Amino acid sequence: MKSKTITIKNSIFLTMLIPITLLTACGGSSSEDTKEPWVLPPVSTPGSEPVWVKDEFIASSNFVAQCETPRVGSSPITGKAYPDKDGSELIEKHWQRTFTHETYLWYKEVIDRDPKDFNLVDYFDQLKTTAVTDSGRAKDQFHWSQPTSEVEELTQLGVSYGYGIDYERRQSSPPRQWFVQNVTPDTEAFTTEISRGSKLLEIDGVDFVNSVNAADIETINNALFSGNEGELHTFTFVDLNEEEYQVELKTAAITGVPLQIAKTIDTGQGKTGYLLLNSFNNSTVEKDLFDSFTTFAAQGVSELIVDLRYNGGGYLALSSQLAYMVAGQNATSGKVYETTVYNDKIASENMPFFNETLDLRRLIGGDSIIQAGQTLPSLDLNRVYVLTTGSSCSASESFINSLIGIDVEVIQIGSTTCGKPYGFRSEDNCGATYFTVQFKGENAKGFGDYADGLIPAKFPEAGKLAQVQGCPITEDYQHALGDEQEILLASALYYQTNNDCPDIIEKSVLKMRAVTAQSVSAEEGVKLQVNSPLQDAILRDVYFDKYRHVNKGESHGN
Repeated sequence: MKSKTITIKNSIFLTMLIPITLLTACGGSSSEDTKEPWVLPPVSTPGSEPVWVKDEFIASSNFVAQCETPRVGSSPITGKAYPDKDGSELIEKHWQRTFTHETYLWYKEVIDRDPKDFNLVDYFDQLKTTAVTDSGRAKDQFHWSQPTSEVEELTQLGVSYGYGIDYERRQSSPPRQWFVQNVTPDTEAFTTEISRGSKLLEIDGVDFVNSVNAADIETINNALFSGNEGELHTFTFVDLNEEEYQVELKTAAITGVPLQIAKTIDTGQGKTGYLLLNSFNNSTVEKDLFDSFTTFAAQGVSELIVDLRYNGGGYLALSSQLAYMVAGQNATSGKVYETTVYNDKIASENMPFFNETLDLRRLIGGDSIIQAGQTLPSLDLNRVYVLTTGSSCSASESFINSLIGIDVEVIQIGSTTCGKPYGFRSEDNCGATYFTVQFKGENAKGFGDYADGLIPAKFPEAGKLAQVQGCPITEDYQHALGDEQEILLASALYYQTNNDCPDIIEKSVLKMRAVTAQSVSAEEGVKLQVNSPLQDAILRDVYFDKYRHVNKGESHGN
């Protein structure tokens, strides 16, 4: 074994108001313009328990913050005083019921059941549609509640600790299979040369692949998901050449590098630009993209490949700017980037293709990094190649769908995206934060139903609008990201030359030794603390709800 030892995360009023519409699914912002088409029944008298009458509702404000166990004082994270008053679990359930009826996108598909027949958690869990998508999976995969204190920790503290390693979590139950997808530049994991495609074998001497007992799982979770800076942990990997190696890494505050590669490739058809963009959730992206497209335009780039394979989304305004820089003024002028569609009680809202710099970092309360009001550079392309995987979510999917909506040809290379066209404005009540779908995003042609993801298809079927012209190809780790031989990038370059998908020779890409699962013990229920890409995208987008509306020229201090 070779050893590496290192000691070391609306209407858009451009002159007055810019709603930085943020993806909690695909983007959008909430509206206070609600209509009340029903007759409200009498309100329960103070101190009395509410009475359920099937399909009759009063405003949720009659039940808000009336808690079985009221919190006292203020949140230690936000400093805001708790609004809780004495109430009951039944009142909390009536708040869930009426809030759902007011805001849930598919409220007409919710069966109205007596709250007294359920506990608090189970009652909310069933306040959703039971419809399924074409693939048979639930239409609503975004419905859950979580303690508000946990949500505040995730979204308000603003610091994450880790190592800068992104894994493909192919299997998180024994025998576990986690492979290194990407390593964030300027991290110690990057300087130790942890190689793409390496398989994780051990953490702090514990068998990561097969361990099932609670003590081992706790050791693994503590190392992978530590909330402390400066902890030293040992990782053992095996690389693509079947050589094991070990590294020691300290947890550190990780600052993401969203735009990791921007370069020009000379081809027989001219100059092709390539961008590896891993996030829209960092406000520095605006300046990075502005500078990259300025360079591309000066170099005469005539084709573009946008690599969004690991981009889980973020600020919709940034994806709108990127789409403008691809398509240009003529294609986007007067066009809608995305319409946020609510239920029939709330007016829809439109987001344009932003054609100017916003200085988003300043608008959300940080330091200015780019002068606002500058015309964005553009390439004026009528075709763009987009590389995707199941980790491409949210604003990334909006980028694809919105360009298709204005007849820009999108060639999708890779695998189906995560399928996150829906969003919500999370709501706190009595110490719980509730997530319930409140809107979906649609492109200029009115399409936004891709809950099963956007699907690359060599021959898209008529009427199947979630199928996008392109090549269904599974990525491998044989080459570095940005290498012209890397399978997704190479396939895009091939398509550019031949207007067709390459023939992929099936082979064992990851030459890993087979592992045999140990017998599952009685403790098999102990699990790693892992989320799917879809869950990660949903949780990440909770943060962006803070900035749905930002006054131009003013910092935002919430």
